Amino acid sequence: MSKRRNTKKPDTAAKTARERKDEAQGEGRRVLSRPAFVLIALVAVAFLIYSMVSIIGIQAQIRERKAELDDLKEQITVQEIKNEDIQKLYDSTGSDFSALAEQIARDDLDYIKEGERVFVNVAGD
Repeated sequence: MSKRRNTKKPDTAAKTARERKDEAQGEGRRVLSRPAFVLIALVAVAFLIYSMVSIIGIQAQIRERKAELDDLKEQITVQEIKNEDIQKLYDSTGSDFSALAEQIARDDLDYIKEGERVFVNVAGD
């Protein structure tokens, strides 16, 4: 009996891929299968999306903090002006602290002396 030889040639593209895989394994490199490559790509895309969302959130927080900082700077400026006014009033009264206290009570706390009359314009003009 004679043996029949398989005269079919293997698919050259499959052979080439197989040969590349064998060569890569022979050299110590590992060839990723298609599902593994797709999984790695999906993980990379998910990480990029997460990073972008995090950066946008952080930028929003930075804007909020800058607005708070601007408000605080404005409050500091107002308080410094008040302090300067009090210092000028103190300097002008000398060592008479009762006059200083009276002036602050009248201007800032809306106090009046006993027996004084205060007229309030309710019309706002």
